[in-house]
Amino acid sequence: MLRIHFLNVGHGDCIVVEFVDHNRVAVIDINRSCEFDESSKKELEQEFMNAVDATTRLSYLLKTISFSDLAEKAGETMTLQDPIEYLNEKGIHSIFRFISTHPHMDHLTGLNALNENNGIGNIWILRNTFCQEEKKLTEDQKVDWQLYTKYRDTMNNPVDGTTILRPFDGDLRNFWDEDGIYILAPNEELLKLAHARDNRNIMSYVLLIKYGKHKIVLGGDAEEDTWKYITDKYADLITDVRILKASHHGRDSGYYQPAVKLMNPEFTIVSMGKKPKTDASNKYKQYSTHVWSTRWKGNIVFELNADGTGTYLTQFDRLNLTYG
Repeated sequence: MLRIHFLNVGHGDCIVVEFVDHNRVAVIDINRSCEFDESSKKELEQEFMNAVDATTRLSYLLKTISFSDLAEKAGETMTLQDPIEYLNEKGIHSIFRFISTHPHMDHLTGLNALNENNGIGNIWILRNTFCQEEKKLTEDQKVDWQLYTKYRDTMNNPVDGTTILRPFDGDLRNFWDEDGIYILAPNEELLKLAHARDNRNIMSYVLLIKYGKHKIVLGGDAEEDTWKYITDKYADLITDVRILKASHHGRDSGYYQPAVKLMNPEFTIVSMGKKPKTDASNKYKQYSTHVWSTRWKGNIVFELNADGTGTYLTQFDRLNLTYG
């Protein structure tokens, strides 16, 4: 069985993949947020206000009840997921593999806490020279960035018990082969292009996981240059995808029509906080049966069987169905 969790971490990514057959866990990116962004909060407020009685609406306007109280009275418990708490609740106490798709903080916040609480056996992290404006980082994020650069820049291996790997497109090794992970991007040319354009999304990992009759594509924050490279090189490999994690939080900048048409995903998962002005969800719907955002569905979990069947569970509407 393959179990894959798309966590509701607001504007950011955190994907947990359990390779049940081999007793290994991979975490792909992390964002440890605790608050909704203001735009999402305002939209949710309006939805909740429409669902409650006049007395509750007045209480909220007078600030005698909190946003959480309002959500509860509306029959919702829409809170962001702490990835560390989630892993502990699921009994996942050891991370075999952490994959850092690219160096943006909405994909790195919580890295230090993950390492301290769960331990990281291996980390995939490409060398790069991108920096962060530390004045814009919280104290915890500064520690996360320090740990990231420690792994990124080191000439030693392992570092404090963590093995450093820097794989590019097409690289296959024993554990990746067993786990069915294929690296679609980047290659060294895309990494160079990311630096030349000062756009770290271009260096984002894009991964294909094959399990039995299932294909899952995890798009990171890849943009057109990366997707064009993938469609030119791997067109046969990315047809008939079961699950696509939409690139760049479902924005237009991560949508590349030829690739999405090829993949024709049954499920497209969008990890987002606020709905972006350049939201491409309607474009994905032209080729995907289900387009779900973590913003509305909460945590989304798939359990996939090698014969092509599986189940999925979404957090907020408690949708628990079997397909195949």
